[in-house]
Amino acid sequence: MSENEVLDDELFEPVEGQMKLRVGVLISGSGTNLQALIDSCADGSIDAEVVVVASNKHDAFGLERARRAGIDAVLIDRAGYETFPAYNHAIADVMRSHRVDLIAMAGYMRLLGREVLEAYPDRVINLHPALLPAFVGASAIHDAYDHGVKVTGATVHFANEKFDEGPIIAQEAVLVSDDDTVETLEAKIHEVEHRLLPLVVGLIAQDRVVIEGRKVRVLPAE
Repeated sequence: MSENEVLDDELFEPVEGQMKLRVGVLISGSGTNLQALIDSCADGSIDAEVVVVASNKHDAFGLERARRAGIDAVLIDRAGYETFPAYNHAIADVMRSHRVDLIAMAGYMRLLGREVLEAYPDRVINLHPALLPAFVGASAIHDAYDHGVKVTGATVHFANEKFDEGPIIAQEAVLVSDDDTVETLEAKIHEVEHRLLPLVVGLIAQDRVVIEGRKVRVLPAE
């Protein structure tokens, strides 16, 4: 698929007996969390499959990760659209064309618009490298480190039209050691993220995640 090209309105034919949760992933960078999710789907750890990966950056290595795994990789460059809504309509069209059930933002460094959120109500999740509501935004790891916190971590939450604000699904803490650098702290947080994102996708695939106002309840396994 060429630069700035997205799929048209033709939908894929439905797959008879389809059971696995179909996941579309949005990225902007190297895609290590994407890789963790791909691996968890491939080894059967979770009952899901990544069916499309889209990026707003042409040089995002995550696109190459998708291609190597045989997954459709799509560039959706914001510069190719006159308005923000048109750009988000393009994202929604790609996800619908791939019959996506859940959208996961894994290092996607843009705010997602209502055109996508309304197309997938309560079906868009975001991975954030801090314990929300603390340290929102793109520089969360640096901000936590500079603030001198002793505990930070990672969060997966439902996305809405505000940065890092939606209902929290899961969090895991990371201790900050006195001898940590930004780089070592980042590595520790990434290790947690690589577990947390597949865990949440797996819970959603099992229909165990329920939103109750601002809170999210995880149902026990049957």
